Amino acid sequence: MTDNHEYTTPEPGTLDWHRPLNDNFAKLDTDVEIRGPDADRSAYEPKAGAKYFATDTRRVYVGDGSSWSHVGDVAKLPGDVYVGSTEPADASEGDIWIQTE
Repeated sequence: MTDNHEYTTPEPGTLDWHRPLNDNFAKLDTDVEIRGPDADRSAYEPKAGAKYFATDTRRVYVGDGSSWSHVGDVAKLPGDVYVGSTEPADASEGDIWIQTE
């Protein structure tokens, strides 16, 4: 299904096709970042390898199977990031422009 995460897509007509799909769903719990307010972190199981990003405090936590450990903070850029082939018309100081062509 994907090269980066080794998810499985059963071939058409495969018997017990639900088994590899269930394995995929189990992997999603740790492969996909959980995002929400720092105060809501306790509502999520800290599965080993799971990541929680606190959108309000910009703190990053990683689960170890029993608790969330704070591993760092994500810096807030002073402006916005623009990606495109033309310079943004409404850019302001602190913005970053990534030219694609």
